[in-house]
Amino acid sequence: MRTVKILITSLLFSMAATAMAEEVTDAKISALSARMQKIEQALNNQALLDMAQRVATLQREVRELRGENERLLYELNSIKTLQREQYLALERRLQSGPSPSNTAGTPDGTALGQTADTAISGAPGAEASLVAIPTEPETETLSGQVVSPETASEVAEDYKNAFTLLKSGKYDDSIASFESFLRKHPDSKYAANAQYWLAEANYVTRRYPQALVEFSVVVSKYPASSKLADARLKLAFTHYELGQFQEARAELTRLRAQFPNSSVASLAQKRLERMSREGN
Repeated sequence: MRTVKILITSLLFSMAATAMAEEVTDAKISALSARMQKIEQALNNQALLDMAQRVATLQREVRELRGENERLLYELNSIKTLQREQYLALERRLQSGPSPSNTAGTPDGTALGQTADTAISGAPGAEASLVAIPTEPETETLSGQVVSPETASEVAEDYKNAFTLLKSGKYDDSIASFESFLRKHPDSKYAANAQYWLAEANYVTRRYPQALVEFSVVVSKYPASSKLADARLKLAFTHYELGQFQEARAELTRLRAQFPNSSVASLAQKRLERMSREGN
């Protein structure tokens, strides 16, 4: 009987020990679970923080890209508008007729007043009487020598052919033709106009470095030409297109001072204001 009691007592102690062990284990598991929850919460908070930072970065990049896109669209639309105006103005100018004074090669207020801020900014219609082959024999002075009517007619025909190419929009061919004309007839009365339209053909085809050279020739070689003021204006515009803003501003300022009441001065002022808005 005593042995049975001992066994029962041992069993009870064993069960109590087991229960205590289970309680300790449960407590450890609970503590471990709590720690895991804290770790998970910390990780979640860090992940959320990282995600928030990434979202903020992406939002900033999107804003920057949207601003860049708007700027590029504005510039593209401005270029398209300017290009359209240039070609429309070119067509109007090439189709209109001249005033007789413009063919004499002397600057006047009328020619300047008809200038426009376009790719072809010479006096409108300054070419009609120039491109027509004279119906009556005439002579032309070349380097102090009087040449025959046949030679004068050939010069006029060569000029007419070059200008017709320009008028037709065949700019590459017109450039080659004007260059050929100037080589063959460097002292012709049409030489100044041929040089100017050579420069314009390079400008309208965006050959700005060459246009700069050709407009400079008009200014330096033909100071009495009716195209002088327009050539200087387009010289400034070409500097602008090449990003040579200091040179462009200097030329525009000189033009504005030299022709204060002309449309050339007005166009120079508008371009100066535009450059100021653009920070140039």
